[in-house]
This record gives sequence, C-alpha cells and structure tokens, in this order.
Amino acid sequence: MNQDTGLQRRVHALYEITLAVNSSLDQDKVLAVMLEHIVTELGYRAATLRLLDEEQDQLELKASYGLSETYLKKGAVDIAKSGIDRTVLTGRWVTIEDARHDPGFQYPGAAAQEELASLLAVPLTVRDRVIGVLHVYTAESHEFRTAEQAFIAAIANVGAQAIQRTRMFESFHRFAHHINSSLDLKDVLSTLLLESVRELNVKAGSIRLLGPNRKTLHLAAAYGLSDTYLKKGPVTVEESPIDRRVLQEARPLVISEVSEEAALQYPTEARNEGVHSVLVVPLKVRSRIVGVMRFYSSQMRRFSDEAISFAVAVSDLGAVAIENAKLHEAVKDRLEAMKEDVDGWYRFLAFS
Repeated sequence: MNQDTGLQRRVHALYEITLAVNSSLDQDKVLAVMLEHIVTELGYRAATLRLLDEEQDQLELKASYGLSETYLKKGAVDIAKSGIDRTVLTGRWVTIEDARHDPGFQYPGAAAQEELASLLAVPLTVRDRVIGVLHVYTAESHEFRTAEQAFIAAIANVGAQAIQRTRMFESFHRFAHHINSSLDLKDVLSTLLLESVRELNVKAGSIRLLGPNRKTLHLAAAYGLSDTYLKKGPVTVEESPIDRRVLQEARPLVISEVSEEAALQYPTEARNEGVHSVLVVPLKVRSRIVGVMRFYSSQMRRFSDEAISFAVAVSDLGAVAIENAKLHEAVKDRLEAMKEDVDGWYRFLAFS
C-alpha cells in the first residue's frame, strides 16, 4: 500500500467513524462500526475495545471485530497481570512486535491460537483521564509507524468521546423515565440509586434524608450494603464530620481512604464492609438541603471531576423526585380534605 493510498484509506475510515458517531446514540452500534472500519479500511487483522472497571481492577470488553468467540472468552483482562495495559492506562501508546511471545501480554497462548502477531495498544482518553484501551492486531509481523499510531490514537479519542456522550444520554434518559413513571418516593429513590451505583461503577450507595429536627440522617434507600452495616446505628449530623461538612458547605466531598481519615461516624464498620473510598453529595430541594447521597467504593478511588459532576446531576434528579412526591402527597391530602367537606355537606343536606 503506497503512501497516497494509505492516506486515502485513513481519511475514509475517519470519515465513516465520525459519521457513525454523529448519527447514533447507540453506544454498542457506534463502537462496532468504529472497530469494523479500523480493521477493514486499514487492513488489520482484528481489534478490541475495553473499558476500565476500577472496582474490579479489570478491563471489560465492550466491542470487538475479527476475533473468534473462543478468543474473546479466554478470560478476564486483569490489569495486575497485563503489563501492556498497565502502561497504556498511564496514557502511553504501546506496540508489540509479537504478542505470542511478549511477557507483557496476558494471554500469549491464546494469541498464538488466534494467529495474531503484532499489537498496537492506545488509551481511550476523556479530559486527560484514561477510561479504557483500544487494541489493534495484525496477522503478520508489522511495524506501527509513528503517524499510524497517532492516527489510531485519534480514532480512539473519537470513540472515547462517543462512549461518554452516549453513556450520559442513556443514563439520564433512564433516570428521567423512572422519575416520571412513579410517584412512590421510595421506589424512585431506590431505582435512582441502583442506576447511579452501576453508572459510577462503585460497590454500593445510600440515600439519607434529614429528619424534622435536622439532626439525624434517616435511611431512605440503599444498595449493595449488608444488613449488618445498615444496622450499625443512627447517623447523626453532629457525629458524622463528612455529612456535616456536606450539609454546611452544600458541595460534594470525597474520602479517598477510609482507614486514614476519621470523617466517617463509623469508620471501623465501613472498613469491615470492604469500603475504601466514599463520595458524599448533597440532596438539595430548591435552596434547602434535605439529605445526602453516598457512594462507596471497594477500591481507593479519587473520583474524577466527571464522576463527581455526574453524581451531583443525579442528586438534582433525586431532589426533583422528592419534590414531586411531596407535591403529590399535598394534592392527595387536599383532595381527601375536600372529599370530607363534600361528604359533610351531603350529610347536612340529607338531615335538613
């Protein structure tokens, strides 16, 4: 393939991928199209895209092209066992001349059976944060030149942006649907919490609302936490520094490592539960804070600005659900009062 032909194929592949990204909010479809064009237009053997699962310390397969089911089911990609991917997750590109014999590749035997040769691995980056890894494989030994690596990296970043956009759209679409489909506050908050835990990829979550005296935080919803932890005792604002600060400052706060900080009211119980990091976000109805959302991680997590912004947006939706439920209860109470008034008038007229 001469230089002009190669450039034309790359430009065409980029055009088709950009077109797919801009014409669909279906994440699976966008990623499938992206990998197909990378392989078919640029003449590679296969490609995979995996997203970082911080909670499991693994790379989760999201899309592939040109690989057998046997190869795809070879096992999980553990970051601790994959030196190549550990390097890529620092934001660097990695090339391997022969994946079948490189000690940094986790599954060299599977690569040999699949007849894979050279590998290019590039990071998927969103706002300077690596969210996954794109692998491109060749059938024969191949030297990935600098321009070629840069081009694949550019495509990877287009894919990363598509993933982020579709993920947010899908999440908030589901959230809005749940809020609009039920006026049962407990049901809505439980669903909102479940979806948030999954989206943020954390171990567990909880929602606590302030009582009438604003001194105690009462459990309204929980997911992923044991009964033992939930029954550890009351959560009071005075004795819970992290919650007190969130309520006072009206902003999210993070405990990066529970064992090193005393900001939780029950740090020993949290460690026994397997919690290492906590993100706490205020729940605000109009201008009044009514409670907190907590997200618990089993890993030491710093929580990116993006993750915190997402949690804040979710808490805003939770506040809408609380407001809707209160309005519903107020209207229901008013209707009951009116019904009693009407019944009273009927009885009065009947005996007049």
